[in-house]
Amino acid sequence: MLNLKSMARLRAGVAPAIFLTTCMSGGIASAQDQVPQGAADEGEDTIVVTGSILRQTAKETASPVTVLSAESLQQRGLNTASEAIQRLSANGAGTISSGWNTGSNFAAGANAPALRGLTVQNTLSIVDGMRLAPYPLADDGQRNFVDLNSIPNAIIERIEVLRDGASSTYGADAIAGVINVITKKQIEGIHANASAGISDRGDAGERRVDLTVGYGDLADQGFNVYLSGEYQKSDALYARDRGYPYNSTDLQGICNESGSCMANHNWNGYTAESDTFNGLFATPGISIVRPVATGSNVGSGRFSYLNPSLGCGEFPVNPNIGTSPSAPANGACEVDYQNKYQMLQPQIERYGLTGRITANLGDNAQFYVMGTYYQTNTLATLTPLGFNGTPAASPSGLTPAAYNVLLPVYTCASGQGTFDSLNTGCTAANGVLNPNNPYAAAGQRAQVLIRSPYARTDETRTRALRAVAGIDGSFGDDWRYGVNFTASEVRLKRYQDNYIIPQRVMDVAATGAFNFLNPAANSQDVWDYIAPQSVTTSVSKLWQAQGTLAKDLFDLPGGPFQAAVGIAYRKESIDAPSANPANDANPYDRYYSINAVGAEGSRNVKSAFFELQAPVFDQLELTASGRYDKYSTGQENFSPKVGVKFTPVPELVVRGTFSKGFRIPSFNEAFGLPTTGYVTRRINCETYAAFCAAHGGPNAPYVTGDYSVGLTQSGNAQLDPEKSTSFTAGFVFEPIRNVSFNVDFWHIKIKDLIVGITDTSPYENAYYLNNGVVNIPGATVVAGTPSNDNPGALPLLGFIQTSYQNANSQTVSGIDFGINANYEISPDVSWTSALDASYLLKYKLNDGGNQLRYDGTLSPCNITSCSGAPKLRANWQNTLTFKDTAITLTAYYTKGVDTAQIDYGMTKGDCVGNVDLGLISYEDGTSVQCKTKDIWNVDFSINQKINDHFTLYANVLNVFDIKAPVDVNAAYGIFNYNPAFAGPNIIGRFMRVGAKIDF
Repeated sequence: MLNLKSMARLRAGVAPAIFLTTCMSGGIASAQDQVPQGAADEGEDTIVVTGSILRQTAKETASPVTVLSAESLQQRGLNTASEAIQRLSANGAGTISSGWNTGSNFAAGANAPALRGLTVQNTLSIVDGMRLAPYPLADDGQRNFVDLNSIPNAIIERIEVLRDGASSTYGADAIAGVINVITKKQIEGIHANASAGISDRGDAGERRVDLTVGYGDLADQGFNVYLSGEYQKSDALYARDRGYPYNSTDLQGICNESGSCMANHNWNGYTAESDTFNGLFATPGISIVRPVATGSNVGSGRFSYLNPSLGCGEFPVNPNIGTSPSAPANGACEVDYQNKYQMLQPQIERYGLTGRITANLGDNAQFYVMGTYYQTNTLATLTPLGFNGTPAASPSGLTPAAYNVLLPVYTCASGQGTFDSLNTGCTAANGVLNPNNPYAAAGQRAQVLIRSPYARTDETRTRALRAVAGIDGSFGDDWRYGVNFTASEVRLKRYQDNYIIPQRVMDVAATGAFNFLNPAANSQDVWDYIAPQSVTTSVSKLWQAQGTLAKDLFDLPGGPFQAAVGIAYRKESIDAPSANPANDANPYDRYYSINAVGAEGSRNVKSAFFELQAPVFDQLELTASGRYDKYSTGQENFSPKVGVKFTPVPELVVRGTFSKGFRIPSFNEAFGLPTTGYVTRRINCETYAAFCAAHGGPNAPYVTGDYSVGLTQSGNAQLDPEKSTSFTAGFVFEPIRNVSFNVDFWHIKIKDLIVGITDTSPYENAYYLNNGVVNIPGATVVAGTPSNDNPGALPLLGFIQTSYQNANSQTVSGIDFGINANYEISPDVSWTSALDASYLLKYKLNDGGNQLRYDGTLSPCNITSCSGAPKLRANWQNTLTFKDTAITLTAYYTKGVDTAQIDYGMTKGDCVGNVDLGLISYEDGTSVQCKTKDIWNVDFSINQKINDHFTLYANVLNVFDIKAPVDVNAAYGIFNYNPAFAGPNIIGRFMRVGAKIDF
């Protein structure tokens, strides 16, 4: 029996001790390491930071900026930009991590942050201040974003995170903030880095190597050129490689204090406590059949094994079928599909090549050109599909009826597959009695229940190309200018295998080409016919030209009054065809399960912007900026921003900003084809008594278990843009030298929020209480797969189809907190410490007067796949350096959440009521979890410099081997843990060794 209270006692003892030690030590430094150096030769007393096009004279700006240096990432054992950004405290609900890329994510193969929990499309990710082409596929088929996997890692200088809107410099659509990856401008010599790692369980292996060669000194020789290449591969991790309950869907080992346990969710599983059978599911590679009466398109009575000699093949027989009138009398084949098929982390392969040339043009200008080729390949597996089901919805809203595999009486080489297996063109005159149909001699068709024995695979191959050229310089009386051009393209080829087309099943059933008696005997050609490989190529492109001009206009008591203006022109496009195109003429000639989503469009954006900086006097600095954007699709907007920095005493800086943001609908939101996501539901037989009675009562398998409802959204060209208002207010306090504290309050309100369905209850009530008839404007409701036991009764709700809409408003607010400390204990020994934390005060959706509070819950499920909006995230890095050795401990923490799914009708804190709405429960009806456990882990790293040319390092990630907290509600219950925040925990203790060579 699993003790769900484990880890709580350990956390209760350790967390206060950490905090107390921190406070007594005199301060903690943040990952906001060093002041970033300017991109050009600005001098030691000036810097240029993310979010500004003007020179700064102090490291504190009006806007809060977090800086992650390459050195600190090396010390922490983080070797990719994506991994470092995923661990940011400000990265919240809606983040796309590698754990979501096991085929269940619409944006398969990608990785992206969601600052402030405002989805990936409200976070702008850029490189060297310039935009990148977005990933061709949209998150949840709705939201466009930049894939962090396409960014080279070996040449990163630092990562700057602007925790504020950036209305002037980069664009008003950076509502939640900006991730700016800064690459190295100059590299000399030869630099190589190689490492290998593996979990202490012998899996999830990783190999990495990079080589960079550079020549030239900008200061002495006036130029620098470098070339860098890298390769990295991470092995897949399967659920079967981890302990219970991550490796199983039989959750009867999880019990409460009274002894009641969870259910067995295996296909054809049996739960002993309630004496219930989990319904009848198709089994991989095993056919069961029953006769079909004349005038019906579904069989009746019990199924039996088509080939009794095969039995259940590799799967055990479960003789406990309860009162099911359709399951085989001698038992069903039980399949623990989590153990057999589920992948927890995909296989990822990355490699690329980057070159850069930088040259001084005289004394006052610098030219640069840069090009990058980067390839990312991922491979994920999913559970195999059954031969029966419902094809995807078409753009017209048509969703065909669920198809049951029916075998005709006669087969012939020229047979034509039909939905009902009638009129196939085969008769006694030109065909033979169907050898797969045991009822053929009696003139009856047969219904077959079977699942493919082959897991689905989802493979992505993403090629990212990027070119940059620009000139930065000055002229005359302190005029400064910058001109740059960037172009990028992301080309994604997606290969999806073992996805079945029902029409082709009909075809082989009519011709007899498929051997249902022994499915394993079918040739690969036959399998390829009914499940042909789907290959889709999607492309996104972006190019942008920009110019800025800045000048110190006059002197104020606090310094020069600076002004800058700029113009930009950007063109972007996406061509992402549907992998499952519509076919209204024959809706069954489409794949099961492959999402029909697709989008195509292009637009250009003309922008003009300005920035002013007024150091009124030594203690007060004011900034103002604004940006005007005009889109070729008809939208235009002016977005202002103001900031203030007040330094009453040298030890204290008080700062704040106010800004307006503007985001037009994404290509998918405006023009996207239907895209379907799924939510888990459970029937409340008290509310829907008539429905339950029609299916045999409240204990019937068809109504007792969880079921999935597809939420199908389509583009809406009439959408309004989203507009935001945000402000920050905070301070930086440095009571003693090398110890500083920073606290910043932030608040963002978005109006006309673009959303899909936020509450399914009105549709469910109308469907179940009105015999399937739903008269809600703008919505189409489609029935799901009928019950095998009661095929004539109203089926479970299958799909709710709507278009994207503008909701009323959304508000998020919180507090960021950081402590930086740097102590020189002796000439050879130093200690740096860094704490960075973000506390979510409010995450609220106002939908037509209906107030939904998401903070601290598993919501918003509609945009985060039920990964939650945790109230607190934090990380704490400590590095002790003595002579040539650096030892680092870094702790990461994510607070647990209430398991209520607010946007699907649940109420925070109401575990009893939430069970009726789908919250996972024990068999006695009590909830398994009202709140989830906190997620935390600690990484250990050591870097040993052997000499000036050679460094060895070792990382032990999750050094205490802290397991992922069991979470049966997160991520729709797919993994039994939270993949958004507990990825390092599910891998377990991970050990890596490596070496760096520098000449």
